[in-house]
Amino acid sequence: MNLPAFISRRILKSNDKTQISRPIVRIATIGIAIGVALMLLSLAVVKGFQTEIRNKVIGFGSHFQIVANERSYSRDSQKLTFDPEVYRILSQTPGVKQVQVYATKPGILETKEALQGVIIKGIAKDFDWTFLKSALTSGEILTNDSATAPLDIIISGYLAQRMKLKVGDKTSLYLFNDQSDPRQRNFTVKGIYDTGLENFDKQFVFVDLSHVQRLSGWGLQAQAVVDSMAYMGTIGIGGLAFGGEGELHYQWTDKTWRGEGPHFLNVKGDTSITLVVSDESGTIPDTAFIRIDVPDDFSDASITRIQSTVTTSGGSEKNYIGGYEVQIQDYEQLIKADDQLFASLSTKFLQTQKITDRNPEIFSWLQMLDINVDIIIILMVVISIVNMTSALLIIILERQNMIGTLKALGMSNLPVMVIFTRNAASIIGKGILWGNILGLSLAFIQWKFGVITLNSTNYYVDKVPIQFDLLYFFLLDLFVIVICVLFMLLPAYYVTKISPIKAIRFN
Repeated sequence: MNLPAFISRRILKSNDKTQISRPIVRIATIGIAIGVALMLLSLAVVKGFQTEIRNKVIGFGSHFQIVANERSYSRDSQKLTFDPEVYRILSQTPGVKQVQVYATKPGILETKEALQGVIIKGIAKDFDWTFLKSALTSGEILTNDSATAPLDIIISGYLAQRMKLKVGDKTSLYLFNDQSDPRQRNFTVKGIYDTGLENFDKQFVFVDLSHVQRLSGWGLQAQAVVDSMAYMGTIGIGGLAFGGEGELHYQWTDKTWRGEGPHFLNVKGDTSITLVVSDESGTIPDTAFIRIDVPDDFSDASITRIQSTVTTSGGSEKNYIGGYEVQIQDYEQLIKADDQLFASLSTKFLQTQKITDRNPEIFSWLQMLDINVDIIIILMVVISIVNMTSALLIIILERQNMIGTLKALGMSNLPVMVIFTRNAASIIGKGILWGNILGLSLAFIQWKFGVITLNSTNYYVDKVPIQFDLLYFFLLDLFVIVICVLFMLLPAYYVTKISPIKAIRFN
C-alpha cells in the first residue's frame, strides 16, 4: 500500500468541520477555478478575434499575391502576361488550397450625391466567393462565367450609404489606366457587402476582370473599316487599333500596305484580308479578319454595293492579369508555403508577397494581442500559486501533530512532503476541472448565442468572437497544474523543519 497516498486521501475526505483550513481550501479552489476560467476565456476570445480579423483581411487578398517583379506593394497592378504553366505550378504546390487571377486599379466612384476614391478589384470565374458571400448584406455575387460579362459591381455598405446607392442602381466608375488617363463606364450595383473592416470597406469594389483589362488598355484591339461601295472595281479598307503603348504597326495580308490606310483593293471576287496590329513595347498583337463578299452582278465599271464582315479576336487584353492570388490550407504554415512558392517560381521572375507583408500594421497589432493573453495567464497563475501556498501552509500548520507523530514513527521527510504535495495537487486539479467547466460553458454560450456584442466600427466585429482550440486549452491546463504543483514544493518543504518532539508537545 502507498502510505503517503492513503494518508493524503484521508486528509481530503476528512469531514471535521472544526478545521480552520476547510474554508481556506474552498476559497483557494474557487480562486483557481475562476483564474482558469478567465485564462480559457481570454485565450478563446483572443484566438477568435485574431482568426476573425485575419480571415477578413485574407478574404480581400488571399494569403499570397504573385505579381510582376516590382519591389512595391501598390494597389495599382502592373500588367502581367497570364502563364498557364505558372497557374499549374501554383495549383500543384503542396498546401495550396486555391489559385485565382486578379487585377487591381485605382478609380473613382461617382453619383449625383458624392465622389469617392476606390480600389477596383477585377476577379475572374476562378474566384473563391466564400468570403464575400458570407459578407453580402443584399444582392448577389457577380456572374463571371459568361463570355461578355455585364457591367455589374459589388460595393460595400459604407460606400452604398455614402453614395446613396442600393442594389439595382447605376453608378459611374472611372478607372485610371497605366498612362493615368481616366476611362468611364456606368455600372449596375449587383451586391452590397459589409465586413466591418472599415479601412477595406471604404476602398474595395469588385467587378469582372475583363472590365479592368479592357479599361486599363493593357492589350491591343484591332478593328477595320470597309467601304460599303466599290467604285470602278476598287474598294477602300482602313485599319483601326486601340490600346497598346508607343507607335502602332499594321501588318496586312497585302505586304505592300503600310499603316492604317485607307488602302484600296481591286475587287475581283470574294476576298479575305487579315490585319495584325502590334506595337513597339511588345504588347501581344491582336488580329482583325475582313471578309468581302462580291455580288453576282458585280461590275467593275460601275458603283456597286459590297457586303463585308469584320471579326476580331476580341482584343489581346484578355491575355494580361494583375497577378495570381494563392490561398493555403493552414495559415500557420505561411512561412513554409512562402519558401515553397518562391522555390517553385524561381525561374519565372515573379515576386511573392505575403499577406503579412502587404498589411504589416494589422498583423503586428494582432500579434501583440498575444502579449495580453500572456499577461493574463501569468497574473492568474501567480494568484493561484499565492492562494494555494497560503492554503497548504495552513493545512500543514493544522496537521503539525500528525506530522510529528509520523516522523516519530520513523517516516522520513520526503514521504511527508509527498502527502501534502499530493493534497495540494488534488485541490489544484479540482479547481482546474471546475475552471474548465465554467470557462468552456461561458465560451460556448457566447459562441452559440453571441450574448456580448461589440461596435464593429471600433472592433471590426459585431460580437465577441470565440475560437475553440482544444490543444491550446489542454496545454494551458497542463502548464497551470505543473507550475502550481512545482511551487507547492516550497511550502511542503516546511514539514522538514517540524520537530517531532515539539509538534507532539505542541498538541
